[in-house]
Amino acid sequence: MTPQHASTVEQKYKEFVERIVATNAVWGLTKDETWATSSSQEFEDTEVILFWSGKEGAAACAEDEWATYTPESITLVEFLENWCVGMYGDELLVGADWDTDLNGKEAEPLVVALDVVNELKAKGKKLEFTQYDSQDEFEEQVLEALDGNK
Repeated sequence: MTPQHASTVEQKYKEFVERIVATNAVWGLTKDETWATSSSQEFEDTEVILFWSGKEGAAACAEDEWATYTPESITLVEFLENWCVGMYGDELLVGADWDTDLNGKEAEPLVVALDVVNELKAKGKKLEFTQYDSQDEFEEQVLEALDGNK
């Protein structure tokens, strides 16, 4: 990956985090409760579940093998609690705002969760979690899990 391409991918990822915090929604492509996935371009034998910050990004990728998939949104809390935490346990990666050529950021789900929490704090927003007592507790749990990986 060229430095310029890497910079563009990082900028798109930053915009992904900002937009999902602003809209409180994350988008995916689904068919019969199956979510669109791709093989990682960075890690062998690793799957990436694709998420977009808007319906239009997801819809644009509903072609070829995903032609019968439709955009579906989930809340930001559901994304953090169920998807990011679950994907971490399943050793899956988050694909954030991939383009139609399937290029984009591949990120560890707990890193994405922490980036979202940091953006929430920067914007002065608090989410109501269902599986954690508070946003602060969620953040503590994520930091502990990430710290345990070092």
